[in-house]
Amino acid sequence: MRLLFHSCLSVFFTALTTALVPAAELIDPAARGFGKPSYALDFTWQDELSLDDGPGGLEMWEARALVPLAKFGDENLMFGLSLGYEARGFDLGGEIPIDTDLHVLETQVAVRWQPKDSRWWGLGFVTPGLATDFEDVDGDAFNLTALAIAGYQWSDTLDFAGGVVMTYDLGDVKVYPALGFIWEPSKEFIVQATPPIVAVGWRPVDSWTLALVTYPAGGGWSVGSGEEEVRQIDLTLWRAALSLEKSVGDHWSFSLRAGVSFGGELELRSESERVLRDTDLDPAIFAAAAVKWSF
Repeated sequence: MRLLFHSCLSVFFTALTTALVPAAELIDPAARGFGKPSYALDFTWQDELSLDDGPGGLEMWEARALVPLAKFGDENLMFGLSLGYEARGFDLGGEIPIDTDLHVLETQVAVRWQPKDSRWWGLGFVTPGLATDFEDVDGDAFNLTALAIAGYQWSDTLDFAGGVVMTYDLGDVKVYPALGFIWEPSKEFIVQATPPIVAVGWRPVDSWTLALVTYPAGGGWSVGSGEEEVRQIDLTLWRAALSLEKSVGDHWSFSLRAGVSFGGELELRSESERVLRDTDLDPAIFAAAAVKWSF
């Protein structure tokens, strides 16, 4: 469930930022596609996360691509389609060793309603996907996120939004509230707050953005290549980082970020959802780089 919980709130953050402020002014933590439609590539190196309850640790790398496929409609009603893919190297030592590659493949269908000369707007998303190692794909690998929100522009510098998120993951259906805001007190500063993602940015000049960001980096996968009857991997992980982004021309942007992964928890389950291992992970450093080409 952690994968869908993090995914749905990330989708909510994307929806909110896309609708409220000029796309060129957004901070895009971890190149997740906020703001202008963009082709994006992101790579993360993660130092070993030591197991809290014994010897061993988790080593990972992550690579993600985002591809907008289509957009159509008018200024009042807009539809969009995009494709996202993430690959993650997963090397776990200790009592139950696992060395595999994990994958997430998602398609997002979105609709945005924003009447001209109105402070109100609405957004909806449906995001089906697969989270698996592709060794033994079954129904548990399928997940779905659906979202509906309404927003209101409180002032020229402050916007609020609220709605509902529904997730389906490993046979479970959950419903969550979604609340968030964006505050832009000046051209140089911006605060984007939609828990669990928070970004505080400063732009000394238009082409450079320095930001402090926090965001979830966990996930859940149905696997067929694990040892000791492991069929489900459930990872909770958070990241806090300092990010530096440089825009080049009208389309290109490059970014670097580095910080600490924290709040880690790893749970391994059998096909019957029996817990085989449940352990905390010690904090560790990470570094990442991203490149985007925006329309």
